[in-house]
Amino acid sequence: MNHHPNVVPAALLLALALGGCRGIAEPEQWVVGTCVRVTEGGGPTAVACAVPHTHRVIAIAASAEACPTETDLYSQPADPGDGSVTICFQADTAAR
Repeated sequence: MNHHPNVVPAALLLALALGGCRGIAEPEQWVVGTCVRVTEGGGPTAVACAVPHTHRVIAIAASAEACPTETDLYSQPADPGDGSVTICFQADTAAR
């Protein structure tokens, strides 16, 4: 029996629990599959997928133009000194 597929979700949940949901994380901390809550006037906040969320990270790209076509929202650092990656999000309507 192969138990390795369970390791990634468990590690992600542990990382979110230990790291907390303290607001916008550094782009290097986002991983594909991360659940996100986006509120009016606020940026994306990583949350556990078991709690209500609005989006999921579907890709990490070099620019907004490089995000997949199903991208509903993307985020880039305001300061280029903070990195240059773009986080691509897709609405997760099943989680609402």
